[in-house]
Amino acid sequence: MRRLCAIGGVSRCGYYKHLHQDSPKQLEDQEIRNTILILQENHYFSIGYRKMGTMVEKETGQKCGKKRIRRIMKENNLQSTVRAKKYSDEVYARRRKMKEDLPPDLIHRNFFALEPHKLFVEDITYLPCIEQTMYLNSIADLFNGELVAFKISDSINSKLCTDTVNELAKVIETTEGVVLHCDNGSTYLSYAYRELLKELHIRMSLGYTGICYDNASMESLNGIIKTECLYNRFGKTQVKNKRVSKKDVISAVIEFIKFYNTIRPKERLGFLSPVEFRLQNPKGIYPAIIKGKTAAMEDF
Repeated sequence: MRRLCAIGGVSRCGYYKHLHQDSPKQLEDQEIRNTILILQENHYFSIGYRKMGTMVEKETGQKCGKKRIRRIMKENNLQSTVRAKKYSDEVYARRRKMKEDLPPDLIHRNFFALEPHKLFVEDITYLPCIEQTMYLNSIADLFNGELVAFKISDSINSKLCTDTVNELAKVIETTEGVVLHCDNGSTYLSYAYRELLKELHIRMSLGYTGICYDNASMESLNGIIKTECLYNRFGKTQVKNKRVSKKDVISAVIEFIKFYNTIRPKERLGFLSPVEFRLQNPKGIYPAIIKGKTAAMEDF
């Protein structure tokens, strides 16, 4: 057979394709293809391969695997045009692998640090404005609750997070061995964010998605910003209904963060502000007032 193929100039693959072109499987694939075409035309190409498998089985009375349906649809350009994929299959595969290789939770809800600039928490909160919703990403030191770095953006993306981390790197002496804890949000799982932490030798700690207690200290800080900074100044209804301008909201947040760090007293710090406490305890000597009390959620 090899000799015949060579003499006739037909490849081995082409020979077997010709030999089996009228096989039951090929005819069955063609029947499935025609059924899919009719269904897509009748429904304006709105059916995905998962639902298509069920519909083809009802029409033909034959069981068809989802992978087979997907292959036939792809080979014959019969795929759904509704909610087309934003990225290629390779990108989605990399994202799945990235989510399978998540950093561990190094804090386990113990929001307490004995030294400054060693253990940080990070989170994003939204700031409603007339023009649009803005987003505040902030990083706080668990030693004294000081908000050491923050960025405000109109987009909740990886750049907002990487810019905040770069700001952190500017204000502390070294990032070597620093632990940065955040939730399991997509922005913190991005390649850009995780690669930046590796470059800065920052150890990433990750809580679970949707469990506020895994990042309770930052949730508390965001609540303080919303209440004391925005609701008390502009009114809760005004803020929630987006009746305050972006300029006023951003200005108020920046002003409040400075007040929070340098003036606002904290009971667990002996009624000192975070900066005052850090300056009085540069080596991380904790006063007896806390007596084992962790960073309380009610007064972070």
